[in-house]
Amino acid sequence: LVETFGHKSYSNFDKAPPVDGRAEVMVRLLQEYQKAGVTKRKLVRSFGIPVPLPELEAVRGELQAWSDRYDKFQERPMIRASKYMILRSPTEAEEKMIKLGSRRAHSAIRKYQQNLSLWAAAKAAMATVDAEFANTFTGLAVTKNFIGSPHIDTTNIGPFYGLSIGDFDDGTGGVRVELDPMTVCEVNTKDRLGRIDGRFVHFVAPYDNEAKTRYSLIFYLTEGKVQVKTKAVFGDIVEY
Repeated sequence: LVETFGHKSYSNFDKAPPVDGRAEVMVRLLQEYQKAGVTKRKLVRSFGIPVPLPELEAVRGELQAWSDRYDKFQERPMIRASKYMILRSPTEAEEKMIKLGSRRAHSAIRKYQQNLSLWAAAKAAMATVDAEFANTFTGLAVTKNFIGSPHIDTTNIGPFYGLSIGDFDDGTGGVRVELDPMTVCEVNTKDRLGRIDGRFVHFVAPYDNEAKTRYSLIFYLTEGKVQVKTKAVFGDIVEY
């Protein structure tokens, strides 16, 4: 609204913001696109790197076992997903426990230990594409039938990798990210690892979440030196 459509910015210290929450911001943004004659933004595509079949099948088996293990596992009820879990790396959890001595850190370590084989399979899959990142990512979001609205990852310090697995239709359920206000790139992450900077606006592309299953793994970094924000998508971009 501010950078593209000329709305005035405001300070969080003002008496009251000019709009009432995110929903109204979205309404105003859509109104501005309509005024500009933009009924549909340009859509381009990118393709992640395929995960080798042995590592892919190991992850698939672990995700199915995770889903069976937790009948109703939803750590963030405000997020639209049938199941959602965050795993923290043991290093990150232990550092927080040492610094804060928090119950949350103890809980994170316990949850990691309960899902150790899932973490190991995910890490092995990541190592086939980016061995360095496989040893440094600090968090793993595990989801089933996640539907994400446009958002940015405010705690990430750099790009993330996404991998999706399931029987959802090919060409659906990718990760869409804004390259600029008028262009969106859909990254195919089905059986592939795609690298995206979540500090740009992104969301999950439509898929049949009623009749189909889509698991996803998001590998991300929240600890360490903040990486310079450069581009939204890492990989070749194809225009259709």
